[in-house]
Amino acid sequence: MKKVCKEVQEVKAGGRTRGVHVRPFAWNPKVLLALLVVLSGLFAGCGLRAATATPSQSPNQSAAWMELAPGIRYWEKEGRVSLDIAPPLLTEESVQKFAEYTQGRMAQATLEEKAFWEEQLRFVKEQHALWSDEELVVSALENALLGKIPLPLEEVQRQELRAKLREIVRQLKRYGPDNLPPGGERENLPPALKTPDGGMVVGLDTFPLLVQYLAPQSLFPSCSLSASAMPTTASPGAKAYAFASCSTGSIIWGQVETRTSARAANDWPPPCYDSGWPTSQCMSVAYGSTGCYSSAWAGYYYQWTDLRVYSSTRSSYNSRCF
Repeated sequence: MKKVCKEVQEVKAGGRTRGVHVRPFAWNPKVLLALLVVLSGLFAGCGLRAATATPSQSPNQSAAWMELAPGIRYWEKEGRVSLDIAPPLLTEESVQKFAEYTQGRMAQATLEEKAFWEEQLRFVKEQHALWSDEELVVSALENALLGKIPLPLEEVQRQELRAKLREIVRQLKRYGPDNLPPGGERENLPPALKTPDGGMVVGLDTFPLLVQYLAPQSLFPSCSLSASAMPTTASPGAKAYAFASCSTGSIIWGQVETRTSARAANDWPPPCYDSGWPTSQCMSVAYGSTGCYSSAWAGYYYQWTDLRVYSSTRSSYNSRCF
């Protein structure tokens, strides 16, 4: 007995339910004979590399960033520090220089500030170790891609895909997520991958062509991160804001994450945490004229088993009340 799929299915994309056109295919208990995924239904109306603008209130937008080591930049002001970390670019030199930098910062740090720097140093060491394991990162990206395009690939096809992803990982580690070389733009899709309405189609018969077409610019989203911690303005206190937004025209995507916390005197509101796609945001505010501290974090990552492979993060802390 042969079952046929409906022509329109409902899926969740970016928090919304949309119709996705699926070519009917024969169903076999052992193997799927064909599968079509039209990405235009998921990504309608979205530019390939145009991320939503981040809020203008972040001081990171106009601050003069200083490069500490490959993949690590920082910005300082009295009582405030912000970090910009691109894990694919981290090297042994990065870990060593950041460890020296954090030791200097912790020499006169409060307990909260010391905890911040310890967390950041753990993160840099962990992400450097993950990105140094090329096959692990390839597995994370393969999992993300096939999670969005669930084709029943043969082993030969999976190996071809992994070889292509391996090339792309090496480009990420060479250029970083924000300076990837051009290529793979949607307007240059081969005819076999195009639909009449300008969308993109993927099936078992066209998958080899898709692998050939894959490039960093088409594979990954463009993400904009903002993390700001600062004193309050209306009255003494501390506040933190984190925002993450990614373009939705890429072939695969992971998760964006934000978290914030703030305290001042006896005002200790619970911390905020949010993770999702394609945007995430958190804000924390506390009022008081003593004991002020606030922190913010924003990041973009791929999940594989119990590991999170980040491509970019922003973090910030503040220890002033006014």
